[in-house]
Amino acid sequence: MSNFLEQFVSLFFGILLLSASCKAPKVDNLQITPWYPEKNKAGEPVKAVFESRVPCPDCQRLKLAIAFYGKPQENLPTSYTMSRVYVGKNDERVTNTGNVILKYGTSLDSTHTVYQLTDAANGFQYFWKMTDSLLFVLDGKLSPKVGDAGQGYVLNRVN
Repeated sequence: MSNFLEQFVSLFFGILLLSASCKAPKVDNLQITPWYPEKNKAGEPVKAVFESRVPCPDCQRLKLAIAFYGKPQENLPTSYTMSRVYVGKNDERVTNTGNVILKYGTSLDSTHTVYQLTDAANGFQYFWKMTDSLLFVLDGKLSPKVGDAGQGYVLNRVN
């Protein structure tokens, strides 16, 4: 029995020494660069970033993201950068930028806040600000777009 115990203790300390010598490398200043610039052309900072996966008629899914920019002292966006990744089609990020026009009223209620994006990608020009954390994609008649069982047209705030 003592031979077994000696082997066990030797094995235990051997593993302990080996694991101590195999420390993970230290990573300093690890920074992940976001897909959007920190400031727009006018020097205004990012106010909010929204992302989601929405239905795509000719790809597996569309990763849609929007970064809104604005004056630091104001709560409303003035411009945006939009990103689209067509998963399963070409998987490349396509971006565009433009201005945000503030409107009021959807097909459901005349008081809802709507962001109209100039120079937006086809089908992604109007967004209903449901809350500070949720945006609904609207169609040209300012009605919420309807998704399917797996994906919808709601963007969640991630920043």
